[in-house]
Amino acid sequence: MSTNQSAAYARILQERIADLDPLIERWSSDSLILTDTAGDEAEEYLERLKVVRAEMAGRLGRPDLEVPTPGITNSMLAR
Repeated sequence: MSTNQSAAYARILQERIADLDPLIERWSSDSLILTDTAGDEAEEYLERLKVVRAEMAGRLGRPDLEVPTPGITNSMLAR
C-alpha cells in the first residue's frame, strides 16, 4: 500500500471511529432505558458497535498506517 493509500485508509478509519463514538456514548448513557427484549437487543447492538470500533482502532495500529493525522490523538483511539 502506498503512503497516499495508507494515509487515505487511516483517515477513513478515523472518520468511521469518530462516527461510532457518539453512538456508543449515547447507547451507553443512562438516558436510554429499555426493558425486556428491546433492552437485550440494544445491549447486543452496543456490544457490536464496540467490537467494530475496536477492530477499526486495531487496524489503525498497523505499522504501515502510522501516518500523523491532525485532530486525532492516541488517547482518542484507545477507548
